[in-house]
Amino acid sequence: MAITETRSFCRVCTSACGIIVEVDGDQVLRVRGDTDNPLTLGYSCSKGRALPQAHHHPDRIEAPEIRLNGNLKPVDWDRALDDLADKLRTIINESGPRAVGVFLGGGGYMDAGGYLMARSVPGVLGTPSIYSDMTIDVISKMLVSEMMAGIPGQMSRPDFDHCRLVVYIGTNPLVSHGHTSMLNSPAVRLREMLKQGEVWVIDPRRSETAQRATRHLTPRHGSDYAILAFLIRELLRDGADRDYLANHAQHVGSLTQAVEPFTADRATAISGIAAEELYDLLAAIRRAGRLAVETGTGISMSSAANVTQWLSWALMIVTGSLDREGGAWVNPGFLTQIDRLEIPAAPPEGWRGEGPASRPELRTVMGEYPCAAMADEIEAGNLRAVLNFGGNLVACMPETERTVAALKTLDVLATIDIIANETTAISTHLLPSKDQLERADLPYATDISYPWVATQYTPAAVTPVGQRRSFWWILAQLGKRLGVEFLPGLDPDTATDDDLLARIASQARRGLDALRDGELVISEPVAIGWLQRHVDKMGGWRLAPRELVDQLQAMAAPAALVLIPRRQRHHINSRFLEDGDSPGIMVSAKDAGDAGLRDGDTAIVRSSSGSLRGILHIDPTLQPGVMSVPHGWSGSYNVNQLTSTTDVDILTGMPRFSGLPVTLHPVEQGG
Repeated sequence: MAITETRSFCRVCTSACGIIVEVDGDQVLRVRGDTDNPLTLGYSCSKGRALPQAHHHPDRIEAPEIRLNGNLKPVDWDRALDDLADKLRTIINESGPRAVGVFLGGGGYMDAGGYLMARSVPGVLGTPSIYSDMTIDVISKMLVSEMMAGIPGQMSRPDFDHCRLVVYIGTNPLVSHGHTSMLNSPAVRLREMLKQGEVWVIDPRRSETAQRATRHLTPRHGSDYAILAFLIRELLRDGADRDYLANHAQHVGSLTQAVEPFTADRATAISGIAAEELYDLLAAIRRAGRLAVETGTGISMSSAANVTQWLSWALMIVTGSLDREGGAWVNPGFLTQIDRLEIPAAPPEGWRGEGPASRPELRTVMGEYPCAAMADEIEAGNLRAVLNFGGNLVACMPETERTVAALKTLDVLATIDIIANETTAISTHLLPSKDQLERADLPYATDISYPWVATQYTPAAVTPVGQRRSFWWILAQLGKRLGVEFLPGLDPDTATDDDLLARIASQARRGLDALRDGELVISEPVAIGWLQRHVDKMGGWRLAPRELVDQLQAMAAPAALVLIPRRQRHHINSRFLEDGDSPGIMVSAKDAGDAGLRDGDTAIVRSSSGSLRGILHIDPTLQPGVMSVPHGWSGSYNVNQLTSTTDVDILTGMPRFSGLPVTLHPVEQGG
């Protein structure tokens, strides 16, 4: 057969880089960057180029399976769905709908039709037991946006065409492409930024981004908030945009009072950054006038997450930089069009509801229960079934041993996924969905992460293998058997992927017919001022949310040795797409020597919750006092063996994954 080429976009992460997929029959031969894509201009990373290997993975799931006599056995779709529906119906009849939980993982977010359907499932079933990977990754950003701007989930990004200063804190976009606001062609973008201004990195590790930045500050882990508080203190004394604050902000006095203790001496004592370096950064801000601050998982997964995210926004607001040209802007979405919606402002503490029965102190954020509560809910008998939409729970959930033991006691653990993993191995129902090359798609859930107000449609590039079906179809057929419609008016026996996408695009800036040619469609490169208009309706930015001020005042010093996360080039979270990365325990030469260890030794890392064993590597990019075990690995390298379901942030329920106190031991001493 002749080789065909399909213009598409990558859905490994939210950058959505333009790609060309080369197919010969049922064989995906190659994925390359699309040079005609005006956003990415031919750029692609190793993860996107590895999509052929992922599609032809030896462990790909091709048929439904259900657990019979303790083992997963292949069955046809009717039997799998009938069995699942019967078990769910029994659970709902016996224990009520809240006994059925929903978990939305990365695989669910990256599938537009599946995401649309999955988000409707809890409401139709009537269950409040909603979980997602947001509460093990990014929930602090959702909460701070809600508290300060009245809308949750708004993510700022630099106005690269005009910004003269970008500060990256706890993020390494050269490898990760950013966190919630994605950076396409990161090396090119960084070079361009350095030509027109400055890039500063605040990170305890000399990351790839830090090595190319204008300046790199290496604070003690978890102390970034002190640097930000110092900067805000000094700018409020001399350098703040006073007219802007008078017209567009609330509680300037409360913010001033909160940061007043953070003199240069105190910020230095907390962070370890010399006073002259703090003043150098302050001078850079004054030179630039406006700036953009970007935070990543090094911040959002730490105990200082809420405070640091709050102060990063406060710094941009004090300088008149947030949602303004030359500073940072917020994408309202091409498909979601948040700027055209009338959204009531959240109360100052956010829209947080009651927590689950077993952990009532862990209130909801954005209507979700924290993942840290799932094991408690299962053990208490409150949660008997979990519908897992594209998440590897074993690799991502805190306190691995306890969580896995709890998952194994569920009456139902139904997983929709494409490649077998540790979670599919313990599931009761395994439902194979199309992978990203097998389905038509839009970047729906990731719409507001785009660097432009833009979108792109992709058709399927290859025929689905085996009995794989669309994510949305699986849920629609399950609903049919339960006697409900998760999307009213959708007939799963006749509908197509494009029918789901047409529903999404019907509320977008352009309909699906205008997107079908596969070209990137741009509404505008940036959209500035819409969030400010919303904020002004509620009286201006809330600069000093009470609960965040309280957390700032209660911040404690970090431990002598703490664990920090990092991204690796060839995999994202628990998805491994190409050889080249390896797990390991990465430490500075000093910390290794203090523990009596050398490069290549087998070592044990201990926390108050558990331990892991692995090979130690001396990492010259790490300063003493911080060590790194990359997330997403399985078995002995599963870093969640060190984390806890009880050591969590009281406002978000977020477990502490970064800045976790640990100790390092040789095997003979550690057991």
